[in-house]
Amino acid sequence: MVNKLLSKLTIAVGLSLPLVALAAPSVFAQIVKLSVVNNSGKTMTAVYMSPPDQDTWGKNELDTPLADREKEDFEWNRADYGGSEGGCVFDVKAEYSDGKSTELDAVDLCKETALNFN
Repeated sequence: MVNKLLSKLTIAVGLSLPLVALAAPSVFAQIVKLSVVNNSGKTMTAVYMSPPDQDTWGKNELDTPLADREKEDFEWNRADYGGSEGGCVFDVKAEYSDGKSTELDAVDLCKETALNFN
């Protein structure tokens, strides 16, 4: 009886492992890749991210200003940010050389591959 139960349990675990392996890259991915595209007609000087429940912005993510019609690729570990919903949902702010800015609220950066700022 115990042998049959262990045998069934072993088979069930063995059959479920491939399903966990298929889900792991998309659901549990810790590295997020995102492109910021500047289509604003002006130079982008800063990009900030912040979890929606915070009142302050994080550090400027741009190393150098981003010219119009250019893009910058970002990659970060979700665990380092602590954003809502497992480090995926953020408010994003872009600032421009003329002092104006654009904000995007509650963007799921784990689902978006690019943010286009017009």
